[in-house]
Amino acid sequence: MKLLKLVPLAALMFVAVLLQNCIKEATNTSAAIPAKGMYALINDTAWTAVSVTATLEYDAVSGKIFTCRGTMGNKIIQLTAIQNNVGAGNSFPVGPANANFDSFGYYIMPIHRDLTEQNPTAGTVAGTSLVITAIDTTNRLISGTFTFPQADTAYDAVGNVTGVQNNLITNGFFKQVHYVYAP
Repeated sequence: MKLLKLVPLAALMFVAVLLQNCIKEATNTSAAIPAKGMYALINDTAWTAVSVTATLEYDAVSGKIFTCRGTMGNKIIQLTAIQNNVGAGNSFPVGPANANFDSFGYYIMPIHRDLTEQNPTAGTVAGTSLVITAIDTTNRLISGTFTFPQADTAYDAVGNVTGVQNNLITNGFFKQVHYVYAP
C-alpha cells in the first residue's frame, strides 16, 4: 500500500527531471535590413555598412568611374564600375554592369581582413553581378544590387601565403546612396 502512494511522487519527480533537461532551441533572428545604405550577406551572415560613400568621376581618358564603398569596422565592400567611351555628365546607365555596354567593366573589392593583401574580383568571374537599379541625377542618389565570390589572401612578412579566406557575398544592395560627381 505504501508503495502505491510513492508511485505518483516518483512519476512527478521523473517528469520534473525530464522537463529540466529539455533545452529550448535558440531562435535565429537576423539583423533588420536597412531601408537606405549598404547591406549584404557575407558567408550567410548579415553585414550592414555603418558608413557609405559613393563617387562618379569623369575624365576624357578613362570615361566614367562609379565607386561605392561601405564600411563597418575593419570590413569594407567596395564596388567599382567603369564605363569607357562616354561623355561627361552625372548619370550612369541603369541595368546590369556587364559586356552589354560599350567597353564596360567592373571590379568588386574584397572584404578586408587585417594584414592581408586585397585582390579585386573582376566582373567577369562566374557568380559576380552588379546592377544599377536606379539613379536620381537631380538629387544625386544611386541604388543597385550586387553578388560576388571573393578571396582574401594573407601573406607573411616575406610574401609567403599564410592563408586564404574564401567569401561569398550575396543579397547585396546599396539604396539611395548620395554620390559626389567630379567632372
